[in-house]
Amino acid sequence: MNKRLRLSALLILPLVALTAGLSLGSEAVSPLEIFSCMPGGDCTLRAEVVLKLRLPRVIIAMFAGAALSVSGAAFQSVFRNPLADPFITGVSGGAALGISAAVITDMGPAAVMAMAFGGSLLAIVMIYAFSAVRGITGSGLVLSGVALSFIFSSSVMLIFAMARSEDVHRIIIWLMGDLSYQGNIPVTWICLSILAAMFILFMFHRHLDIISMGRGFSLSSGVSDFELRVVILLASVLAALAVLLGGIIPFVGLMVPHLARMVAGPDHYRLVPLSAVAGGSFLVLADAFSRSVIVPYEIPAGVVTGFCGGIFFLLYVIKNRPEI
Repeated sequence: MNKRLRLSALLILPLVALTAGLSLGSEAVSPLEIFSCMPGGDCTLRAEVVLKLRLPRVIIAMFAGAALSVSGAAFQSVFRNPLADPFITGVSGGAALGISAAVITDMGPAAVMAMAFGGSLLAIVMIYAFSAVRGITGSGLVLSGVALSFIFSSSVMLIFAMARSEDVHRIIIWLMGDLSYQGNIPVTWICLSILAAMFILFMFHRHLDIISMGRGFSLSSGVSDFELRVVILLASVLAALAVLLGGIIPFVGLMVPHLARMVAGPDHYRLVPLSAVAGGSFLVLADAFSRSVIVPYEIPAGVVTGFCGGIFFLLYVIKNRPEI
């Protein structure tokens, strides 16, 4: 299959994912029955209920997956590492700490989401401050992100030790990546913010092309530290917004950009939009599978992406094992 055909197949993915996301679940509904709800069609009650319940969840999965994938593509270019992850700056740990503190203090649903986002922003601000004081180096930012993650994770474990068992269960489900639609979070505004952040990051596609060639080359080509920090900030905000929508969903931002780069090549003018399309489609399909595999129970989408990402990581290690 040549590159043009692979590109066409990738662009068809959103339609396939949308159909699967609406059709699959505890009760399968045929695509024809769903499409009968189009204006002027004779919509059945079952299809109408499916659209009202599943469509918001599909939209959340599409935007969360796109945000994670674009964030991963940016981090992989900044750190020149195909296995860099959107949560490399400690965003996931900060979000986990925020939501854990909110749940055990019996805050309302809106406050819980605000605390999750605030924890993510705390990690971003700390990493940004570190880069401003110590300078931007790939290894330095990675190690500081790992250190923050350990600090946040230890804080979450401390909260677990003091929390009630039912609160711990709620937190753990969220930490596994729960895409269940929450009517009290401003989904529309979050999705619009994701679109805006992805568009701004796309406008830096030439900077990302240069940055991926190495820090020395980017400095000599006129990419300033401030512009590099803006790219890191945008990628981190995308990861934080994805956390706000669906919790901590692993491996989407690691695996999908890596595969999209095989199709689009290193040019970020194509890589960024293709990563968004592929990431959103993958998470919709993963969520549809999670709702269908153990009927009538649902498993968090993050469990499915974790299995897929773990298999991908093992295959990558085997394929790229060093010669002895």
